[in-house]
Amino acid sequence: MASGHKGGHARHEEHEEHEEHVNHEAWVIPYADMLTLLMALFLVLFALGQTDKHKAQLAAASFRAAVTNQNVVSFGAEGETPIVGGNGVLANTGAAIPTTSLAGNAPVSIAPASTAVADSPTTTSPADRALADENAARDAAQSSADALSIVEHYLQATADANGIGDQLGFSLEARGLVLTIVTDQVLFQLGRADLQPGGVAILDAVASALTTITNRISIEGHTDSRPISTTRFPSNWELSTARATSVLRYLIDDHGLSPSRLSAAGYADTRPIGDNNTVEGSARNRRVEIVILSDVSLAPILTSDHGGH
Repeated sequence: MASGHKGGHARHEEHEEHEEHVNHEAWVIPYADMLTLLMALFLVLFALGQTDKHKAQLAAASFRAAVTNQNVVSFGAEGETPIVGGNGVLANTGAAIPTTSLAGNAPVSIAPASTAVADSPTTTSPADRALADENAARDAAQSSADALSIVEHYLQATADANGIGDQLGFSLEARGLVLTIVTDQVLFQLGRADLQPGGVAILDAVASALTTITNRISIEGHTDSRPISTTRFPSNWELSTARATSVLRYLIDDHGLSPSRLSAAGYADTRPIGDNNTVEGSARNRRVEIVILSDVSLAPILTSDHGGH
């Protein structure tokens, strides 16, 4: 009996020792680990929230430009990195840094700090572009007109020195400088296309100036409205064209002007500058015009009272 009691007591004591080793606070360790991880996450999120979004956008734009073979934009002010600033490895040095284009074309460069690109590139409105184009056209026209003005003064001075200054007239049109020579008894006789001695003297004076410039030259013949019908000139079209061609041939054959610079045309009586119902007006219409063509249109600097026949 005693032994049985003793054995039962031993089993009871063994059971109680097992229960004493159970740790009811084992959850504390994973809980602390979880808190540590949450704190680390919050710190990371806080750090990310302090990133300069402006510089991050610039860095992204620079990367896109590099892979698409565009100009690389600056990463910010001198000495700053794309993210948080400071003397990082991507800081600008103020000089262009060549890199190899991914497309195998021309190299691209990182722009100096002084040429940093803003968040959104400045765009030019259509009105601004139109104004810039208008100003550029006006400047080009003025430059060409100034050069033609020098030619006009030279032509007039040469004609004056030869006593034929009153035989020339000048006007400025959109196409260039127009030199007008009245044909009556000067260049040609009535109904003829053969150069007169007086006309030769005028053309000699004109040619001395034309040989010093490179502009293209158009020679144009005009008549009055009186009809003509001869074997050589069935109409004023043939007469006006023959007169222009006679002047052109003289400038080429006797003064060596390049044929590639010259052209001739006849307009008959379609472009009058005087009244064909008067003697004086008809005389003005019988003329040859030597047009020194401008490389650009002079229209931007001309007013309504300039040029035009």
